[in-house]
Amino acid sequence: MLETEKEMQKILTKEYGSLIGKMVHTIRPLKESEISELGWDGLVGFNDIPMVIIFHDGQAIIPSQDPEINGPGFLITADLQD
Repeated sequence: MLETEKEMQKILTKEYGSLIGKMVHTIRPLKESEISELGWDGLVGFNDIPMVIIFHDGQAIIPSQDPEINGPGFLITADLQD
């Protein structure tokens, strides 16, 4: 059953609200040891660049293809208006 936009906003705010207002410090490829920690050894293909976005306070985002962390994922950037 699809959730309403208001319910989805509540879920997203609870899960990711701590990111609001943060400043990106760096974006870099994951280190071999980090890839291994995530269990992605052998899953990284030719076109994959597993990456991490690190904020000034040390919190980080690692894109994953799904919630089970089955492999590296991608971010899509766009110019959207609220």
